[in-house]
Order: sequence, then structure tokens, then C-alpha cells
Amino acid sequence: MKLTKLFPTLAILIALTTQMFGQVLTDKKPTDDPEALKKDAVAFLRETMADVNNLRTLENRISFSAELAGLMWFHDEKEAKSLYLTAFGNFRELLMQYDMQMNAFGEPEGEEDQPYSYRGGMFGDVSDKSRLMRRFQTAMQVRQQISMSLAEHDAELAFQFYFDSLQAISNPTFRKQMESRDEYFENQLLAEIAKTNAAKATEFAKKAIKDGVNYQHIDLLKKIYAKDPEKGADLASAMLSKLKSDKLESDNFWVVSSFLGLAGDSFEASQKEGGKKPMLTQADLRDLAEAFAQAILNDTSEAGNGLGYVSTIEKYSPSRANQIRAKFKSQNTGSGRYGGGSNRAYAANVMANAANAVASAANSNGRAERERQDREKAEKELAENVGKLANKQLPKEEREKIVAQARKILMLTPGKDKKIVGLSTLAATVARAGDKELAAEIMKEAQALVNPQPKNYQDFLLTWMLASGYAEAEPEKAFPLLEETIQRANDTLSAFIKVGEFIDVAGEMIDDGEVQVGAFGGSMVRGLTSELGMADATLRTLAKADFRKTRDLTSRFDRSEVRILAKMMILRAVLGEGKEKKGSQDEEAAAVMGGK
Repeated sequence: MKLTKLFPTLAILIALTTQMFGQVLTDKKPTDDPEALKKDAVAFLRETMADVNNLRTLENRISFSAELAGLMWFHDEKEAKSLYLTAFGNFRELLMQYDMQMNAFGEPEGEEDQPYSYRGGMFGDVSDKSRLMRRFQTAMQVRQQISMSLAEHDAELAFQFYFDSLQAISNPTFRKQMESRDEYFENQLLAEIAKTNAAKATEFAKKAIKDGVNYQHIDLLKKIYAKDPEKGADLASAMLSKLKSDKLESDNFWVVSSFLGLAGDSFEASQKEGGKKPMLTQADLRDLAEAFAQAILNDTSEAGNGLGYVSTIEKYSPSRANQIRAKFKSQNTGSGRYGGGSNRAYAANVMANAANAVASAANSNGRAERERQDREKAEKELAENVGKLANKQLPKEEREKIVAQARKILMLTPGKDKKIVGLSTLAATVARAGDKELAAEIMKEAQALVNPQPKNYQDFLLTWMLASGYAEAEPEKAFPLLEETIQRANDTLSAFIKVGEFIDVAGEMIDDGEVQVGAFGGSMVRGLTSELGMADATLRTLAKADFRKTRDLTSRFDRSEVRILAKMMILRAVLGEGKEKKGSQDEEAAAVMGGK
């Protein structure tokens, strides 16, 4: 098995809970002194930065420093910017080192200098040049990680760093790799800028479409238009000019259709009372429909099926729509399986087979539907009863009756993970109602489902889930459980790294005995501290219960990289609490079309 497929296991092993608990347990006890907790967390952050500075590889120091700067932003923006500037400087220094080393090899000599041309595997090319080229690829991923970390706070500065950071590169081989731009990532950055500065996002977006308009630019247009209709119309006009100047190919028909449909919807919304400026005028829409229709009529490739776009074109050019229908009608009236009477017979046969399939499935579907309804009814009844447990005035006998019923249902639920989550949630609810004794009894039942000596991936996950339950019901029992489990995990992690070093002959992911965090698409750190923020609820609860013990849990990890990642998870859980939620894309699209 490849190391890249195994490493997510490491990520999950050091996460201290599962996503289910992050979603289920939201009724947190307020800390007595939130400012004191925040102060402790900031001191812990500075301590973690000192640990980062002691890492062996510059790539790791840069990746971790950028994420710590992002966490500091929640507390002190000025200090955070200073940390980012330090990371920027270190990154530029790294690129200059790589550039100088590559220039020392002389002029490119052919295929061996092309990106990704090296031979991989256990007998792969491990020459100094190929190793350096792979390091450069890793650096490009670290560049993305820094940019996205900063984009959460200052998207414009992130975009500036993303492009300005490459000015240190002079080597033609590296320059060629840089020209293979990550358009998806760049548009992510532009989308972040659009949320706060539509004018700047439009300026950058106009440059981004110089190589052609793609579907990501359509999505970016929605965001800019939602923020500032004037700038959105400006970008739409630039996109229209680009499409009209380029030759429209069949593989880009969907993009053109999407753009025409989006601009057309905005025009219709603009005609209503209080409507915003449309993306394109009616004349512009007609011109685009004409160019689109002409491309379909001229297209001779088998991939171009113009009939799918007729309804969109017809709104602005009915005559062209009729021409497209006539063209494809003549193509579809031939003989054979898909033409004339043969086609009708074939279609009838397909419909008959489909009808038989539907009829044969009706009975099983009906049975499944009844089972689903019964299950939903039981779940609803259970939820209503469990909801009563939070009432401290509920008589003890009735509480015990509800709990007994819930425990019975939970134990019949397939899957240990669901049982543990359900029992832990039940215990936490009972504990909040003041019945600590009953809560402890329920948690004992959950503990019986967990292997006290975890050996495999599932064992560790179930143990983390149990610890999450104790964090809510009996925090004092969560700490020793986590300490013991981390000690056991250290052996697994150590063995994992040993196997990784054995496989990774080129030193792509483990260098100087240190796992290269930036090697994983530039998002490994952020994945563990943000996207795998499933541990946040539990870690926040533990931090509020006893920050010192929560902090000290991280020292139980033997490896410095894992130790720092664990610290970052705690820091994000505490310092990132209350961060403004970002709106969904659906809401933005609704704002665009609804003229809000």
C-alpha cells in the first residue's frame, strides 16, 4: 500500500474524537473566565511556535508557522501579520536555495527535466536533480497552504503572496513547472477576495481569463456579482469579449451555455422592481447566443450535441435555434438501430423492460418504505423522550425508565461506533440533568464496547469516541483514558514511520527523519486543524474543564510533528471558537438571481 494512502490513518489516529460528536454535543458549559482561557491558549501558541522553530526541515517550519499565524489572527492581528511575514521570508529563502541548486546543474537536457518525468516506486530515480525537482513540487504545495491559511483573514494579501513569492525563480525548468498553473486553487483565492473586495477580485479575474473562460470563472462571477453588481457586470463584459474573440469548441459548449443562462437570469431579475444592474445587456445576450449557435452549426465533432443547448439559445435567437434543430433532425433520420422505425421499436423495447423492472421492484420498495417509516417513528419517539431528560424536575423513576428504553434501542443499533456515540450522548444529557451516578453507569456500558488495549485502526477510533463521551459526562475520566491511548498510539505511529521510510526511497515524504507535512497537497496542516476540526467540540470541553491537563496531553506524543499537530488542534478549538461562519454558495446564488 502506498504511503500517501496510509498517511490519512495517521491523521485520524491523532485526532481526539470523531465528527459525530462534533455535531451531536453542542450544549457546552460556559467557562467561568473565558478571557483567562484565551490568555492561556495564546501563551500556549507562543510555546508551540518555539517548538516549530526547532523542527529540522525548513519546509515543515514554514507550513506550521503559517498555520500558527492564522490562529494568532484571532487574538492579535498585528502579531499574526508579523508571523506571516516571517513565513514569507523563509519561503522565499527556500525557493532561492532550490533555484541556485537547480541552476548549478546547467541547462535543461531534455525529458529528464520535465515535471513528473522521474521514475517512481521502490527502484525510482533518486538522483540529486530528481530529488530537487520533487522538493520544488513540495514547495509549491506549501505555497498553496500558506496562501489558503492567510486567505481566511486577508485574501488580497494571500493572492499577492501567491504570485509575488515566485519572483525569486530564474531557472527555466522550475519556470516551466510554474507555468502549469493550478487554476482551481487560484479561483479559490479569488473567491475569498470577492467576499471583501469585489473590485480587486474583478481586476485579478480579468487577468485569470486571458487563457480562456472555464466553469470556475462562472462560479467566481456569481460571487462577485452578489457582492457588487457593477463589478460583476464589468467582469461579465470581459468574459463575453474573451468568448467572442476565441474559437468556441465543443468541449467548452457547457461553459458558454452556463454563462448565457446565468447572465440571462440576471437580466430577467433586473427587469423586476428594485432589480440590480444585469450582467449583460439584451444586445450582449443576443450577440453571445448568435456566436454560440454559429459554433454549434459549424461543429463537426461527434462530441458536440447542440440540441441540448437549443432552449437557452432560443430565448435570444429563435432563428438560430431552428437551424440547430434542422441540422440535428437530418442527422437523426437515417436508418439503422437509432433511425426511423428501428429507433421506435428499440425505444419501445427499452420502455417495456423499464416497466417490468419498476413492477418487479414495487413490492420490495413498499416493504422497505414501511420499514423506514417504522424506524423513523421509533427514532422520533426516542428523541422526544431523551429530550425530556434535560429537565431537572423530571422524577428519577421516569428518567430511569426513559434511559432504559433508550439503552435498549441503542444496543440493538448495528455498529459499535453508533452505540458508543448514542450511549455517550445519553450519558451527557443525564449528567447535565444532575444525575451523575446514572451517567457513570451508562458510560460503563459504552466502555465495555471498547478494546482496553487498542491494536488496529478501528480500536483506536472507538477509544477516541469513548474519550469524547467522557469529556462530556465525566471529564476527569477522559484525561487518563486519553493519556493511556496516546502512549499506545506512539508505538503504532513509530512503526508507521519506519515502514514509510522503508518505502519512501526518494525521501519525498520523510526527510531527515521528519514527516514532510507540506508534501500532502499543501493542505495537510489545515486538514488536521480545520477540516478535521471534528475534535473541536471535545477539545474545547476538555480545555474549559482543565486547560493544563488538556495542554499536557500533547506532550505524550513522542514525535515532534504529531505533538505540534495535536497542539494546533487544541489551539484552533479554543482560539477559533466563535469564528464567523461563511455563507453557503446556494445563498450567494439565490442573492444573485433574486436581486437581493
